[in-house]
Amino acid sequence: MDADAGANRSVGTDADDGPDAQRWRAVLRGLDPHQREAVTTDAAPLAIVAAAGSGKTMVLTRRIARRVLDGSADARHVLALTFTRDAAGELRRRLRRLDIREHVETGTFHAVALRVLRDRAASTGTAPPSVAADRGRLIREVLTETRVRCEPGAALADLDWARARLVSPDDFVDQNRRVRRRPALSADAYATVLDRYTALKRRRGVVDFDDLLAGLLSEMRRDRTFADVVRWRFRHLFVDEAQDLNPLQHELLEAIRDGRPDICLVGDHRQAIYGWNGADPTTLLEVERVYPGVTVVALTGNYRCSPQIVRAGAAALSAARIADDTESRRADSASIRVVEATDEHDEARRVAALARDLSQRHGLRQVAVLARTNDQLEGLGRALTATGLPVARAVGASLLERTILEASRCTNRQQLAAWAEEVWASDEVAPIRSRVAEEVDRFLMSNEPGGFRAWVELRQPFDDLEPDDDGAVSLLTFHAAKGREWEAVIVTGVEEGLVPHSSATTAAQRAEEARLLYVALTRASDTLVVTWAARRRDVSGAPSAWLEAVAATIEVERPLPPPAVLRRTGAPPDPMAPLRDWRAAVARAAGVEARAVCTDQVLRGLLASPPRDTTEVARRLGLGLSAAERLAPRLLDLLDHQGRPGDVPA
Repeated sequence: MDADAGANRSVGTDADDGPDAQRWRAVLRGLDPHQREAVTTDAAPLAIVAAAGSGKTMVLTRRIARRVLDGSADARHVLALTFTRDAAGELRRRLRRLDIREHVETGTFHAVALRVLRDRAASTGTAPPSVAADRGRLIREVLTETRVRCEPGAALADLDWARARLVSPDDFVDQNRRVRRRPALSADAYATVLDRYTALKRRRGVVDFDDLLAGLLSEMRRDRTFADVVRWRFRHLFVDEAQDLNPLQHELLEAIRDGRPDICLVGDHRQAIYGWNGADPTTLLEVERVYPGVTVVALTGNYRCSPQIVRAGAAALSAARIADDTESRRADSASIRVVEATDEHDEARRVAALARDLSQRHGLRQVAVLARTNDQLEGLGRALTATGLPVARAVGASLLERTILEASRCTNRQQLAAWAEEVWASDEVAPIRSRVAEEVDRFLMSNEPGGFRAWVELRQPFDDLEPDDDGAVSLLTFHAAKGREWEAVIVTGVEEGLVPHSSATTAAQRAEEARLLYVALTRASDTLVVTWAARRRDVSGAPSAWLEAVAATIEVERPLPPPAVLRRTGAPPDPMAPLRDWRAAVARAAGVEARAVCTDQVLRGLLASPPRDTTEVARRLGLGLSAAERLAPRLLDLLDHQGRPGDVPA
């Protein structure tokens, strides 16, 4: 059945070409069978596991539109949550293009929490939350007052990580040790800084953005009537990038859901790269355990990347024993290139020359240079600039988002007014900067308390603007590049110590590093170059163990043997096989079917993000602690070996 026929039948007509039929055709047009299932299924709960380039945002917005059109969801009661303002704006723009005229509540977790708390304050006649304009200034004041020696950014990172993971001050050291995280603050210093930071915010009458999530969650738990109102308001839940949920966000989401099945999670466990920042990818990795009865629809077709690039990304994951079934839906492009440099200076020169050539073929905006760490960006940026190429750095976001961030960094209203005046006085014609300056002026004229960022989160004044990137080569870290795409990408520094990073010492951390490389490689649609340096900072190095597998895909058409990391008799080993054998042995001993122990989805979750200890094994497999103590040692040993390239357990 074609899309037009499906549209007509769905609205109950045979040949009607009225507005409803046209809207239905727009919703269903061009979908492949898997995308169509994700858009049209009535299953709930629903998890859509969307590979890189598989049309995730398109499917999410069309599913919302489909449900609004057929009446199974009321637009006024839809809540679509995502993780960046850019992504939220894109969702709203796409819904408008699908002719969804009713308001759909879309935004980041923080923006939605702020709007709900502001509405509550208005209805109760209490003071609305005022978001601190400059957290850095607050934490610097706290560090000075307490005489704790720590970089402000590192101290805030500790506070944010603990809040995201719901870690109490008493558990701060143990929880950091458990995940092998290196905090900047000692236990005593953390408790002191947290206490003073909380007290300072209270004295100033301000909150930070994580306070909004915790505050909304607390209010819902304290006031049942308010909780019922929030749940009545948000009946149909959609979560984008579900693999990036942290425990605090997940608890708030579950408080809103309150056990109701009407939830749709969209994401990709292969792109779970924020574990270091408190995210817990097991919500999506083990979605069958977290949401019993969930229907999982997998989108495996990559419409962005060429077959060569898809094979390179899959090889990076496979070398780290992570399965990937993605298939390219594109025609062939040029083979990827691997470039060896003598040192980081030679690498920077080569990268600059490559970027210049690629920009002539693809245009400046369609070229990106990516690195694992911020330190690498400095030398690369100097080399690109020396070649005469304009460079866009800052953060991995649109020009609009970077401009909003720039304005938000002003620490008081006088500075903000001066920033706007400077934009207007500039000889350079910059429409987006001028538009942000106009909104700054409206904010200042309103005399509303709080900062400019909170004003933007509440009012969403830029939704009519399409994203506009600088006419420059993008220079970003792997992390900052997530969610973006270019025709040509140069991935740099793919060598031991950087990829995987030397700080990745556990199986879970190495798995996240492999996913991070996968994200970097799959940002390219047509042209991919990977570089590494034989020496860096006067220390000899070697190519990443994963680069050998990636490089082998270049010769995929030739009958060459696989790299050592994959070399076995016959086909490359299935990384799931040892885990299935373990499950079968447990099932035989217990006298039950293998599926009763756990599903393949749970096994894949364990492989992609291994549990850290017996307690986590018990939680993720739904076992009692005594049973987990018997079963966990062998399982953890298998997972630890699976995380080591070239080392498969017997």
